[in-house]
Amino acid sequence: MKPVFAKIFENSDAAVFAVKVIELPYFSTEFHFHQECQLVYVVESEGKRIVGDSIESFQSDELILLGSDIPHVWHNDKHYFELDRSQVHARSIALFFNPDKLVDVLACFHPGNKLGVVLARAKRGMKFYGAARNLIKGLLFEMIEKTGMPQLTVFFRLLEVLCETKEYELLAGDGYINTYKEKDNDRIDKVFKYVFTNFNKDIQLEAVSALVCMNKQAFCRFFKSRTQKTFIEFVNSIRIGHACKLITEGETQIANLAYDCGFNSLSNFNRLFKEIKGVTPSEYRKMIEAGSPLAG
Repeated sequence: MKPVFAKIFENSDAAVFAVKVIELPYFSTEFHFHQECQLVYVVESEGKRIVGDSIESFQSDELILLGSDIPHVWHNDKHYFELDRSQVHARSIALFFNPDKLVDVLACFHPGNKLGVVLARAKRGMKFYGAARNLIKGLLFEMIEKTGMPQLTVFFRLLEVLCETKEYELLAGDGYINTYKEKDNDRIDKVFKYVFTNFNKDIQLEAVSALVCMNKQAFCRFFKSRTQKTFIEFVNSIRIGHACKLITEGETQIANLAYDCGFNSLSNFNRLFKEIKGVTPSEYRKMIEAGSPLAG
């Protein structure tokens, strides 16, 4: 999960957009970023997702738009790596498009003010829900079935929906800046993988610091400067995201949630849940049962 720059188009001088279907035993990309915008529909899979400084659980039927140069990764839950690797367990559709070239093309027909606004928002990551998600994912499925002019027509319809919909939430914080440095890739990679695997256990700062050969004070400064979160904020975000997943799946005992997600205090769990999600675990569960849009 190191944040490396990724090249998407082989022929970057000509391509404006490309769509592809991903079918793997598990999602295997590293934490990375690229100039191209990326629209991702998760057909089948679940795990943890990082977009900039946003850290959440993800599951099937998720639709995310990523803007230029925002680091991101979808990392499957650990049981995926224990399944039969000859079987497909992670499926998604990804649409990539070059924002600068797209704006230039559309400028020949009409001003691209609305598209420019969407591209700016997407630099924080946009998660779609409701009717917009259903419409956009339907258009993505159409795109993979078509080529040439019919595919281009669907692409423009999809852009129109992106420009008009209000059914989305922004993921990364308002002030998020990509501050990752290539020389730090291995250290960040080790820390992320360790937390993803052990978030439901007692994680000692000394153990994580030793993992990357740093003392506690130096590690805390390093981690905050790269992720814009303290290490404990990062761990708690992973834990609360997992709690949301369990609530969505029908877990009703709040005390069980707290301990299953690595908290040793129910009061601390409740406090952090409300701090991160804006509602208590019980309120979140009621929103799930009512089918209300959720903030994360």
